[in-house]
Amino acid sequence: MIRYSLGIKVEPYQKPIQFKDKIALIGSCFTENIGKKLNDYCFNTFLNPNGIVFNPISLAEPFRRQFDNIAYTEEDLIYSNDRWVSWFHHGKFSNESKEILLATINHEQRAFEKFITEAPWFIITFGTAWVYHFLPEQLIVANCHKIPGQQFKKRLLEVDEIVLCWQLIVKKLKAINPKLNIIFTVSPVKHLRDGVSENTLSKATLHLAIDKLVGENVSYFPAFELVNDDLRDYRFYETDGGHPNAMAIDYVFDKFCNSVLSKDARDIMDALDVYSRLKNHRPLIDSESNKAILHQKLEAKRAELIEQFSELEGLI
Repeated sequence: MIRYSLGIKVEPYQKPIQFKDKIALIGSCFTENIGKKLNDYCFNTFLNPNGIVFNPISLAEPFRRQFDNIAYTEEDLIYSNDRWVSWFHHGKFSNESKEILLATINHEQRAFEKFITEAPWFIITFGTAWVYHFLPEQLIVANCHKIPGQQFKKRLLEVDEIVLCWQLIVKKLKAINPKLNIIFTVSPVKHLRDGVSENTLSKATLHLAIDKLVGENVSYFPAFELVNDDLRDYRFYETDGGHPNAMAIDYVFDKFCNSVLSKDARDIMDALDVYSRLKNHRPLIDSESNKAILHQKLEAKRAELIEQFSELEGLI
């Protein structure tokens, strides 16, 4: 049995997330991990409209566009490695056609804008306080897209720089969507390419900024502490020493569910686990009769779950 060193207690939310609540998530690859797990359990989520983004200033870009009604244009793109990419997006948003790329990222932007005005929950994960300025345009970029490093200047964001940026976003989002609850987290992923000390300084900067942002309907979930102070062992990291492994992600997700999700939502998740095991079961003898029996059992279980949890209608 693994013995966790501190056993950090995460208090349950008084008004937790319900199963049918819309949940917007943006941030680092750790956001992707948690968001995909929620998707697997049929939660209604919108994940990373600009792809994986690490620094708080670039994470603010979708909201700058939303508040000022600014679409992405050709000026926001650069041609790199035979594809068009965006300074404000992860490399997964790329295309040989700039017209197709612009159509894709603007469609994603509009969809996110609609979702965030309706969602009662918004989860933001800051990954690093280090940013890269593209020198020819003095622009903080979300991704350098393998462009030569001499064209960029690296610097550490100031705490107040982050706070001023996100205080305005929080204020405007609450004005648009008064029911919105915001959860900030700091990614436990170690940015070791920056250097060990530099990574520590970066994470400290993010923590100090979030501490000033927490307030009414704005909270902090300790994903960083759960990995670095509770688990405290490189057994819980991938071989690169920087990314939490599946065991660590499951541990944080379990803590998240028990703290932030309602009991009804967790009951539905438990039921979906049973359904998933039955769905993925493979009979020892792969015959048509065995397949038919398994299908009947699966349909009976599906009907049972929908009768028990009407929220699952159309989802399974």
